[in-house]
Amino acid sequence: MLPFGVEGCKDLMACGDSTEGDYNLLLKVRDPSRAGLQVLCIVPEGYEYIYHYPWTGKSMNSIVQHKYIGVASKDDVIPNIVKAGMALTHTGLAFGDADSNSNWINPTKNAWDDFDWIRYACEKADDIDEAVSLLTEDAVDKMHATGVSENLFIVGPTSGYIIEADAFRYDIKKIDDGVGIMSNYPKELWKTQIHKRLPIAPSFDLENESYIQKGEVLRLNSLFGVKIVSIDEDSVVVRQVPFFKFIYKTIKIMGNNVEIKLGERETVGDYSVELLGINGKKAKIRLCYKFKAWEDEMMKHINSKYGSITVRDMINWSRLRSKDLDGLRPMCEERYEDEAVAIYKIPGENYEVLSGGWFSANLACSSIYVPFHICDNDIFDPYETGDAAALSLELFNIYGADNLTCFSNAEEVFIYETDVLEEIATKLIGKEEDVSEFLTIFDTNVQLQAWLTEQIWIEINRIHNQNDKEKIIDLIEGIWEKNYSTSLDIMEHALSDLKNISGTSTITQIIENIILSICGSRIDEATAIGKSSLEVEEEYEKGKQFIDQGEYELGFNCLQNTYEYSNGAMKEVPHAALDNKEFRGKEEIRIPPYVLFVLLITAVIVLFLKRRAE
Repeated sequence: MLPFGVEGCKDLMACGDSTEGDYNLLLKVRDPSRAGLQVLCIVPEGYEYIYHYPWTGKSMNSIVQHKYIGVASKDDVIPNIVKAGMALTHTGLAFGDADSNSNWINPTKNAWDDFDWIRYACEKADDIDEAVSLLTEDAVDKMHATGVSENLFIVGPTSGYIIEADAFRYDIKKIDDGVGIMSNYPKELWKTQIHKRLPIAPSFDLENESYIQKGEVLRLNSLFGVKIVSIDEDSVVVRQVPFFKFIYKTIKIMGNNVEIKLGERETVGDYSVELLGINGKKAKIRLCYKFKAWEDEMMKHINSKYGSITVRDMINWSRLRSKDLDGLRPMCEERYEDEAVAIYKIPGENYEVLSGGWFSANLACSSIYVPFHICDNDIFDPYETGDAAALSLELFNIYGADNLTCFSNAEEVFIYETDVLEEIATKLIGKEEDVSEFLTIFDTNVQLQAWLTEQIWIEINRIHNQNDKEKIIDLIEGIWEKNYSTSLDIMEHALSDLKNISGTSTITQIIENIILSICGSRIDEATAIGKSSLEVEEEYEKGKQFIDQGEYELGFNCLQNTYEYSNGAMKEVPHAALDNKEFRGKEEIRIPPYVLFVLLITAVIVLFLKRRAE
């Protein structure tokens, strides 16, 4: 259980008319209470395990009725009890949560945690209404199961729900059209937390704005408040009073002095305080609960995109820093080194196949988001073992939060290509064809490409010559652009330029592997939907050989042609035959022997006639 004062998770949903298309979105930033690197895990339908009933601890046999893909700490996956902090099911449901720190809990050692609560619903629910029922009527009314209180977010193909609940009560809010955001606090259940929340304010939304003098205290009709310690020409010093409070039998100091400049905002204990003006010996102060201020600031970003919210927007919001939110709590919170993010997209149709997600294995500011779909039957190993999370954390330790903004370029390509593949998959589903292998090939290769791109930045850090390092960074920052076709051209030129920089052999090899993954996966995807060609596969192998030999121009000619051919085949775009000389490249133009013979005889005759005429 997260102790009170740990502000661990953030959830954001966008439903109905708030999004750009016929889909709903859920963002969950997980700052896990269970330590460990974060991973993706597939839990198949029919998987059996034994857990226990709350209160009694009696064994409870469970069978997973619906496949789901969860995000969990690496030791909280099969064969252990799955403890997913967020999950996506093949019934088109996405789940997330944030602890709200109430004492109204099941106090026994057999109490369920929030992961048990989510698992109980996600593996059983046929639809979103049943999920709500399992989380509330079953888990709360019947079993009083949980040793935690939660803000539970559920998004389906037609609507979303926010449930505030503890072991004994709950409040349900349905969202058909609109957005919702919460973190680790109650709103509707605020008044149930008598000794935790009521001393701060009578309600979550309360604000107070007033002129006060040195020594006076501004309150929200509450026990706690903010005292003016001093007033200067353009700033004040304030602190929360009382200067301490009791939390879980310990004393927490809340009364540290905080300076606030005119026109600025600072967090002061439990409060957000703005200095609006100074008039002689009085200061005009606006006071509210710090998470009320945080929600308001987040909503400014969200409302600016209302009606056109996309996965790209969710990714951008997950990277908001404190400086982007007027000094308030960041979305990407580096103090949680195991932080991870999942963004779920639930389409209005074909959700049992095309529901998917985007996963940041660690801090979003040092990770490349990678796609997955509920129909996938595999995940690229580093995203299952925790190696991807460890790599992202290493990148953060090297580059910090602001120096890997080029990762968004790779994501733009991946989002573009995902949209293309989903369009093809939709047509195939209409023909009652299975697209699981098709999308698995694509997703696992994108995961590989993201992993390799991040590896490049580890290698860049090993370059000692600063001038060379800057040249490499300039090249690598631009290797992803728009789509695969454009990116392949850029990568070819990058490899050519890297030849002239010493110590780049490993980086060169990694880029070669990215290229091979892009081209090879497109061939495999085409094969998976019956668009295979032996000639294309042979051409791909020839391209690989040229690349291995350092013949980049010849190798790229082969590889790019196989990519374009397979890409066109998947989209059912007419194209030239494989043995067309334009397809095979200049080095592959073959002149049959009999043609050479005829040309030779013709040349001899012409030469003879010319000399005779002379």
